[in-house]
Amino acid sequence: MISTLPRRPDEFKKLCRRCAEVQEEVLKDILKRAAATDIGRRYDFATIGDSRSFRQRLPVSTWKDYQGYAERLQKGETDILFEGRPPYFVCTSGTTGKLKIVPESETGRRLKALTTRLRIEAIQARVPEIRQGKLLPLVNHAVEGHTEAGIAYGSASGIALATAAEQLRRRVAFPPAILDLDYGGSGDYLLMRFAVAEDVRLISCNNAARLAQLLETAREHADRLIRGIERGSLEAPEDLPAATADRLQAQLRPDPERAAQLRRAAKRLGAFRPEVYWPELKVVSCWLAGSVGRYLESLRPWLSAGVEFFDVGYGATEGKFNLPLEPGRAAGPLTIYAGFYEFRDPQSGRIRLAHQVEEGRSYELLITNYAGLYRYDIGDIVRVEGFVGSAPEIVFEQKSGEQLNLCGEKVAAAALVPLVEKAARQICGRPARHWCVVPDQKDNRYIICLEPGAPVSDPAAAAVRLAARLEELLRENTLIYPVFRDQGLLRSLQVVLMDQGWQEELYRQRTGPGRSRAQIKLPLVADAIPAAEFAESGA
Repeated sequence: MISTLPRRPDEFKKLCRRCAEVQEEVLKDILKRAAATDIGRRYDFATIGDSRSFRQRLPVSTWKDYQGYAERLQKGETDILFEGRPPYFVCTSGTTGKLKIVPESETGRRLKALTTRLRIEAIQARVPEIRQGKLLPLVNHAVEGHTEAGIAYGSASGIALATAAEQLRRRVAFPPAILDLDYGGSGDYLLMRFAVAEDVRLISCNNAARLAQLLETAREHADRLIRGIERGSLEAPEDLPAATADRLQAQLRPDPERAAQLRRAAKRLGAFRPEVYWPELKVVSCWLAGSVGRYLESLRPWLSAGVEFFDVGYGATEGKFNLPLEPGRAAGPLTIYAGFYEFRDPQSGRIRLAHQVEEGRSYELLITNYAGLYRYDIGDIVRVEGFVGSAPEIVFEQKSGEQLNLCGEKVAAAALVPLVEKAARQICGRPARHWCVVPDQKDNRYIICLEPGAPVSDPAAAAVRLAARLEELLRENTLIYPVFRDQGLLRSLQVVLMDQGWQEELYRQRTGPGRSRAQIKLPLVADAIPAAEFAESGA
């Protein structure tokens, strides 16, 4: 790693003044460490002197270029993509639904941990009260299985928690054993059984919909939770294995004073809400950007006005790519110390270095990291929203494939997010619980599938009004859509209202034992109406 790794957010901001220099140093370090590996010998890393020659020698890559290498590492081979063998592999859990098992290096692990710590310290600098109390990180469990060589693989979030500093893990509001349970009613209830009893100050949840689900679980089981706190009992579900129940029960003690306090507060507020059990909650850290940021609206009604929202940071299985520094803002400076980055213009294909990008422009992100990915197209489009020093502040915009292009219009699906939310509020009275767009190639129109935030009295009429309002908003707020509509190349869009429970079904299809919705990003663009049996009314 480079010699000037930042230890605090203010040191990171100073490092950002030397973006070009730091990026060159990082690339040289990555190549030096991997020079004797299989891929290093293939491309003769030892003779690459700078980023220019690196970019000339290595082509842009995708996952298919690494599958063979990854399989060899899974069998126990060493020095393939990076020095030594991976301490673990990380499973993807993105919009495609296809599982990838990506190798991690020890250096990559340390840099991810550093970024996580800097993100938390940036929040603490703004809201020092979170230094007291507990943390509630909503993650998947760390280990999902082992390769044939006995190397563990699991979720990035679970591994990050399992390998975090002991001081941080002691502040978690629930025992790690809960992460080994199948997700669903039992896991959610048990997590809240412990968390409700604690003074939670900071929640990190990636997907805001996941937290809303847990808060609803607490509301449904309020009496049971309070009774368990009073008695020091788990009040475990019947399907919980006895050995697990005993292990969790051993960590509980009766707390009648806390139970009485919760009953009084719930009676005073008339509901069992976070203000009752977490009155000192200060911060929720979750995705604020991209298509998943829309779920934030479903969470806001649960929380008091005093809770601040910070972006949890843009990242993926392959790395953590920015460091948000301000509340309410998803953009953050590029983590220039953790990898070497390139930015490709989606239209022209021109590739720029980090210090060469332009504010307000969107780019496809290419990464070179310490975990053996070189000029890797991660499949994301990011937008540059400013600079700290000479380092760009980036925010995730959308997956590269989330573009609507039935007849050459090339409308970014992300551009529909505020328009659909506005129309849903105006017509249905509440934000949509979930929606996606299906490009209908047969009729050359967009089909908006939408589950309202609450049942509507006349779904057919609501679908008609929503379609008409969205047509107006697309004409008012996009340049290209009205052109293609007026030319008759695109037909008027269609809205299909989905029955209540549609979003839950989509999450159910993508989750399983040990895998919660915390890391799931439901696609914004679909090839066909997902779970079409939920279609209620269309217009």
